[in-house]
Amino acid sequence: MEHATRSQRILNLLTAFQGENSRQLLDAMGDSRSQLQQDLFVLAQLDFKKGGYFVEFGATDGIELSNTFLLEKKFGWTGILAEPAECWQEALRKNRSAKIERKCVWSISNQILVFNEVEYAELSTVDLYSRSDIHKGSREKGRTYNVETISLIDLLEKHNAPENIDYLSIDTEGSEFEILSEFDFSKYSFDVITCEHNGTANRVLIYDLLTKNGYSRKFEALSEFDDWYVKN
Repeated sequence: MEHATRSQRILNLLTAFQGENSRQLLDAMGDSRSQLQQDLFVLAQLDFKKGGYFVEFGATDGIELSNTFLLEKKFGWTGILAEPAECWQEALRKNRSAKIERKCVWSISNQILVFNEVEYAELSTVDLYSRSDIHKGSREKGRTYNVETISLIDLLEKHNAPENIDYLSIDTEGSEFEILSEFDFSKYSFDVITCEHNGTANRVLIYDLLTKNGYSRKFEALSEFDDWYVKN
């Protein structure tokens, strides 16, 4: 499937969100760092809320392909950035003021997993998932090392996240369902969730899990290899 250009995605968002939100989208689009303009979708969906709370993993260097850089820098949001890849750590701490977690978000805490850091570092992932999607060829010659895991629930508790979180961004190159499947949705809720699926079979599993827990998928035609959900 041919992917839309950045301009096409922004035009589609402008069409979807009318009135004042459309005007604010135009003002914010120059500062968008998201690959698929997830940050603009989140802002428009939440009426350009200021002072919100986000949780994002993987966070890369905090700017490159970041779904939360715009939220933090222009709208005063705070939150948690989780990123286990060693190559991103120095830049992430320099670029962002949010709380940073180096452990690898996983289904359970306190496990040791092999992490595969690759040349195109945004494709790095837990080695169990290195061959799970269309990017497997780009992960064949990575540098591997051990990482300690932390569950999503433990991540939120460790960093004193509020019970209602405005935005959860999940991009872990294959382990997204593994993480969400063990999460207790009765303890925390999210107004908006964006979750990468890369066209794998886990997309259906994630959809079933999130819809069962009170979320609806939106703008499927816009989100491409992501899926975007809002709380009912």
